[in-house]
Amino acid sequence: MEDSPEPQDLLDLARTIALAAGRSVGQAAVLTGAGVYMGRAGHISKAGTRVLSVLSMRVTIPCMLFSRVVPQVSWELLLEAWPMALLPLFFVATGLALGSAVVKITRPPDSFRKLVVAAVAFGNSTGMPIVILSMLMQQIGYLYAEEESAGIDD
Repeated sequence: MEDSPEPQDLLDLARTIALAAGRSVGQAAVLTGAGVYMGRAGHISKAGTRVLSVLSMRVTIPCMLFSRVVPQVSWELLLEAWPMALLPLFFVATGLALGSAVVKITRPPDSFRKLVVAAVAFGNSTGMPIVILSMLMQQIGYLYAEEESAGIDD
């Protein structure tokens, strides 16, 4: 039987998760603030903001995820972490259920209902993976370093 985690280990894990989430939120806030400033100062047009949005969602965020994840991937890790591939389905399904509940509670106009459901369903579909991957990459590095220093081999 495995030992239960020590309270200090749980505190360290909670701190790591909070720092990863805070870092991601901070980065998003800084970029959003810069975008708002550039738009209000007249440096970016409405069409330019659309281009930047598409560029961010379709190019830079996927590139960042791959550049952070790919160097750390091994067959061993893939065999252990494959269930994480199902998390986006879980997040979106949960978001669809919550979006449907929001529509039933708030009763928006018929023309706006599908947009409300979509906004709730996909609200974290890009942000959450970044936070989770950041946290996991830190934890995986910590766990493997801990195993190596203890001389543990699988």
